Parts: sequence; structure tokens; C-alpha cells
Amino acid sequence: MKNAYIVIGSLFGDEGKGRITDLLCAKHPSTINVRFNGGAQASHTVVTPEGERHAFRHFGSGTFAKVPTYLSEDFIVNIYAFSEERRNLISEFRIKPNVYVNPNSVVTTLWDMYINQVIETIREEKRHGSCGMGINETMHRSKYEEYRITVMDLLNLEKLGKKLEKIQNEYVPMRLKNKYHISIEELPEEYKALFENEENINMTIFYAQEFLENVQIMGDFVLKKFDNVVFEGAQGLMLDQGNERFWPNVTTSNTGMKNVMKILNNLNFKGNLEIYYISRCYATRHGRGLFPTEVEGKPYENIVDLTNVPNEFQEGLRFGILDVDLLKYGINKDLQNLKFPAQIGMVITCFDQLDEFGVKYVFEGKEEIVSKKQFLTQVSSILKKNIDGLRNIYISKGEKRENLIKLNEENCQME
Repeated sequence: MKNAYIVIGSLFGDEGKGRITDLLCAKHPSTINVRFNGGAQASHTVVTPEGERHAFRHFGSGTFAKVPTYLSEDFIVNIYAFSEERRNLISEFRIKPNVYVNPNSVVTTLWDMYINQVIETIREEKRHGSCGMGINETMHRSKYEEYRITVMDLLNLEKLGKKLEKIQNEYVPMRLKNKYHISIEELPEEYKALFENEENINMTIFYAQEFLENVQIMGDFVLKKFDNVVFEGAQGLMLDQGNERFWPNVTTSNTGMKNVMKILNNLNFKGNLEIYYISRCYATRHGRGLFPTEVEGKPYENIVDLTNVPNEFQEGLRFGILDVDLLKYGINKDLQNLKFPAQIGMVITCFDQLDEFGVKYVFEGKEEIVSKKQFLTQVSSILKKNIDGLRNIYISKGEKRENLIKLNEENCQME
């Protein structure tokens, strides 16, 4: 492994990590794409030079660039979502993804998703803004060895079936009672039917077999087979599980570089390291929770987002103006986890969606209103002065990999 590239969302997710990952994977030969946190709840959109579009959930965003995916120990495997997306990639794009998976990755079950969805439904106006994919429920269940399922556990179908029976008959009633003070009998009828479906276990075993047929189980050492590794983060720094300011509307995951540092340290990495922090030129948040700069509607009329459509659990995408204070806070805090020399870069996406005038951002608690050109020069200058080691700033003026532009280091103008 000669080079490692890390792509990290700087705010609440949905910043454009997919397009930057795609670009890095397409640029370098002998590359593998690592999903190092979160799970299938993270949706990263990539648009090919030919205009084909896909929101990658269980596969790396380098898949269109014909780069294999590695699902690390800290990625939460969802065998149902994996199979669904794989079939879609084959039928719609004629791609058969090459996937490696760590044997210790924990596995989501149907019951994790059902609990997640029914509790969000019952909460009504007090929802946490979960996407309904059972991420937190999976991590909680995995604390108990008798109910924990890893990729290695999928290999023994007889033992897997027995563990699934224990989850269905013991864990689920216990979890509903102890945490949510409700029984299956008290659930809405449609969810009661899901929990009582006699085919849940057989269905899970079927998907487990299909998953195993289409992955290779390997540890982190597989990364050493490649010259370049692109680490693709999920969600953003403000949603990190350690971010108390936005709790409980965060994810059960390390969204920054912490998981990557663990991998690189274990592999005794000695190569070139580049880190790319990603943010839109305005702010977004999908789901409930504190959003300091939120506005009603969209801040700029040219904003288009084809990926983040409203769904039953997260509802619609929320918009705000760019909070530079949050950017510098989150990135500087994440850089405290850095254990190797690295080049630090910042990518500001969706620049083509700004208005020519009346562009807003917040710095030192004060709202600034500037032109599009002034926004670029002022925000770039602020970031370079306030983020430790930040050298390069890029902007993206579209969805495709060729739309990335590096700013001139002298005056923060486009080269």
C-alpha cells in the first residue's frame, strides 16, 4: 500500500462524499475502496461521465470505476440490502461488484430493522430522525455475545439458525420491554405481523447464503495487495457518536478518521496519506435534531437534490446556510485523531447551485451576506487560517468526477 486517501463528511452527511470517492478511485490504478463506518443507511450518489446515476449504500462509491469494495470490521453488514443493491447493479448497470468483507463485521437482522421502524413510528413527533435500517439496534444487540452475529457466524447455518431463534424468541421481547416498555402484542397490527412472520428465520438464512456466495471474507491485510486505498466515510462529523452537542440525534458510529487510523496502524502504514473533508457550500440535514443555521425551504433557488427524497422515517431533507464555525470545530477535533503525516484538503461541493449574489455563511456567530465570488475567497481564506494543516481547497461545480476544480493557493481563485 503506497497511498491512502480518506474521504470524510464535515457536517451532517449528504455532502458529496460519493463523487469525491469516485474521482479518487478512477484516478489511481490498483485501488481498493474501503467502507469503514456506518452501514447501508448511508447513501452516496455517483454520476458517471456518461450520465449513469446510482446511490451506493452497501458498496463503495468506486464501484463504477471498477474498483473492489472492502467492508471493514466497523462497517455494519446488511445482507438484505446487499442482495437488493447487487441485483440492481447487475440488472441496471451490468456490473458484478467485487467485495471483500471483514469476518468480524456485525450483521443486521430483520428484527433490528423492525424494532427501529416501529419505535420511530410510535414516537410520532418525538422521532429521532432514524432512517429505519436498524443501525443502533444492531450495535446494541451486538453487545450480548449470545445474540451477536458476525460475518463469520453466517458460515455455520445450523448455529446461525439457533441464534436467530434466540433473537426472535428471547432478545426481541426483552428489548421491547426493557427499553421501550411495550410488548409485541401492543404493537400496531402491521408491525405485529412482521415480528410474528414464521419465515423471518428462513428468509435470513437464504440471504446469508446469497451474501456468502458473492463476497470474499478477509481481514485488513487484503489492503496490502493494492497500491492505493480510498477510505470512504459515511455520514458527517456532526453525527459522530461522540458528538454530545447533537445527541441523541447522532449515529452509532465513528464518522471521522478514528476507524481508519486503527486500520493503518495495524498495517504499519508508511506511505503517502491524504485526507479530504467534504462540505456543500450550504448546509443540509436529513432527519430530526438540532440544526443551528436551518432556513425555511431552500436557501438558493438553484438547489437540486435527486438523492435525498423524503422517506417515511427520516422525512425530507432540511436546508440551512453554511456554518463555518461548525466546519472548523469538527475538522480540528477530528484531526486530533491523526497519527501519521498527512496532506489535508477541503472540498466544497454544489458550488454551481449558489446564487450570484446574496450568498450567506456564518463565521464567529455572525451571518455574512456576500456575492458568489466573495463567498469563495472569504470562506477559503477563513478555513486555511483556522484549520490545522489545511493546504488544498477544491470546489465541485457538478455531479461528475470531472467537475472538481482546485483553487489557486495564492488567492483562492479557480485555477
